[in-house]
Amino acid sequence: MTSSISPSPTILLPDLPPKTLVGIDLITFTSTPNFHGIRDLPPGWHFLYTGTTESLSLRSGGWFYITPPSPDQNHALVPTTPTTPDILIWKWNPDTETLSPLLATNNTDKQEALRHKANLGTIWQRGGLFRYCSRVSPAALAQQSAGRPVQYEIDEEDEAEGRQTWRDLTDQMTPGLLTRVVGDAVVDVDGRARWMVTSASSALRDNDVIPGITDTDPETAKEEMEKVTGEKESEFSFLPVDLKRTWREGAIGRERTEAAQDRSWALGDLVQRVSGEERDGEAQVLGELQFTFLMILTLMNYSCLQQWKRLLELVLTCRRAIRDREVLVSGVLRLLLLQLKRCDDVEGGLFDLDGEEGGEFLRKLLIKFRRSLYEVVEVTESVVKTEFEKLEAWVKEEYDWELNREVVVRRGMVQLEDGEQVELDMHDDDEDDELGEYAPMVVDLGENATPDDVNTEED
Repeated sequence: MTSSISPSPTILLPDLPPKTLVGIDLITFTSTPNFHGIRDLPPGWHFLYTGTTESLSLRSGGWFYITPPSPDQNHALVPTTPTTPDILIWKWNPDTETLSPLLATNNTDKQEALRHKANLGTIWQRGGLFRYCSRVSPAALAQQSAGRPVQYEIDEEDEAEGRQTWRDLTDQMTPGLLTRVVGDAVVDVDGRARWMVTSASSALRDNDVIPGITDTDPETAKEEMEKVTGEKESEFSFLPVDLKRTWREGAIGRERTEAAQDRSWALGDLVQRVSGEERDGEAQVLGELQFTFLMILTLMNYSCLQQWKRLLELVLTCRRAIRDREVLVSGVLRLLLLQLKRCDDVEGGLFDLDGEEGGEFLRKLLIKFRRSLYEVVEVTESVVKTEFEKLEAWVKEEYDWELNREVVVRRGMVQLEDGEQVELDMHDDDEDDELGEYAPMVVDLGENATPDDVNTEED
């Protein structure tokens, strides 16, 4: 390739130190002295991130959008539609050991961008650009590690499947969603927007109070944490999911009790609060599920893990929404199956990030959801049922989770090694069945009880 040929969409990473962890979408690799960037980026959303080591280091990255080669409706998703070819340049900051865009407000950055673009043809000819792949073959990694130009055969069918998986994992992402969650985009020298995130980024509700570092004042705590990490951290503005209060203001008695057991009202309220349009509000819920999962997958971000769990718990504990919000619920089930198939991509495993609880929280949610599904939906042909059956079959085969509690023996006699027989009783579902410690209790409030006393409940 020569400089006179119009280049394909390319990321340039000048001055990136060797042995740096580099990730683009669903693949990761270690940089070499000959690595200068990634070429042939397909249209759509991408997430580029780096880390000083493969584990136990701060990771940072940014979301960006590659415009299609010809005008179509997707252009409406992009805040600014550049007129020049998609050549994105990220400079390495040795002080913070992170990548950052060359800024439009900096004249030095503008000159540097022109210089790197002028050298693009030479870098290409020297084999310094890694061809974008949704999946990297061992042969490609071996050639890249040796510092040689990467030349290998791509399984077109496998590559197409990998690209489709990434599109399905990001099809609800929009500039509006990223701006709402992450904050305003950084605009580079060519007017392209990038939303920057790090593994330390967090929502305020998920911040831990660390003596000597954090403070009771949120702004003071944020400033202190920036001193520790060496850079300004973005604060996530997630959808306000409150699982302890899922009823409307002023609800009393049966209405409040039912809203605590069926969180459909809370889901509908959340959809309305994020957008006046039902479909757009539901898309925001799906988009945030996509964003949080991918930040777990790539950055191992703790706050995103907590929000991902909160959103799943809200949706999977709804009953009326199974029928009234069929598109949203079926979309969540379809997305969840796709995400679970990528769980092993998370270093150490997705469920291991959650400590001792592991995947138990999700198994219990799916068991409860299955029970609600078959009580609410009577017809055999239901898109929610169809998507759930696919998910149920997969977790049964992959994790050996039995979601049909009717086929599980919950009480029986077990013989110990010494021959003694004892009765075993499982209490996993006591909360649903209102047994044991969850059994209802009659309380005498006395003759002078007020309505407020009657409707007082613990969260």
